[in-house]
Amino acid sequence: MSTDLFHAELANYLGVGDLRSDDPDGSWLWNRHSLTMGRYRVELTQDRQIVAQRPRGGGLIPSTQLVITGVRSFGEGERVTDDLCRLLSLAAQSQVVPLSYRFGGRGRQPLHPMGQALYFRPLLPIRDGAAMRTYLETVWPRYRLLKRRRKLAEVIDMLLIAELPVQPLEVKLAQLFIVMENLKSTHAKACGYPFRRGRYRDPAQPSRVLGFEALLREMFAEMGMRPGLRRLVTLRNEIVHFGLSRRPYESLRDHHDRGKDILHEYLLRLLGFRGRMLLYRHAARVGKDIG
Repeated sequence: MSTDLFHAELANYLGVGDLRSDDPDGSWLWNRHSLTMGRYRVELTQDRQIVAQRPRGGGLIPSTQLVITGVRSFGEGERVTDDLCRLLSLAAQSQVVPLSYRFGGRGRQPLHPMGQALYFRPLLPIRDGAAMRTYLETVWPRYRLLKRRRKLAEVIDMLLIAELPVQPLEVKLAQLFIVMENLKSTHAKACGYPFRRGRYRDPAQPSRVLGFEALLREMFAEMGMRPGLRRLVTLRNEIVHFGLSRRPYESLRDHHDRGKDILHEYLLRLLGFRGRMLLYRHAARVGKDIG
């Protein structure tokens, strides 16, 4: 089987590296990563202008050259690339997508690559190359293990769709609640809870329904979290049943921002991350240590 280097070009990752590139004129940039991710060796090289300039989002921005060692087929390389894009997207809160692939003398481009570069409120300090290297190498095994059973790619995509501009706040909240619904459902399936007559049920007491809030509390507690959920659940019921809320904008915004922080922390804990996350509700200017 072929073990050639797999090459890809990525868009919309506006971070920096932890390794330096030197130029003949004496200038240099921290624009490279050299990562060990499972059995793969991964080299990331950032566009020099992205590293040197203040990051600005908007549109589809070619950003990153990727080289993977250890890939045995074109399809495997695509899967590894897509998984890496999801992890970069989660950290950056930007729609990181592949633009092209090259392996074994063949090249391919995804049909109509779509994604938007965002630099609004990143979840992790993507302009700290050492922190990003630690994050990627740490969470890679758990992501690969859990991505299908917990639908993590879909969860990350939905969280990022909610970040796109010009959306009513109720729509962003609805997307947040869809993510919660997905996570509590995959949690229930992972626990082996039977699903009967449209409800998850306690296997020890089949007549006992495990509702939305109960499953969320159990799911978060499994990761050592006990967030306040009552007001969020009440708002979720209001939006699901009536579409719009009569609450003032400031209240909706506060619920949205706190909900984002809860989900972000849960995902990082689920993936085995230990470090500092940036809080959405504080515009990514305040951090919280996990673990």
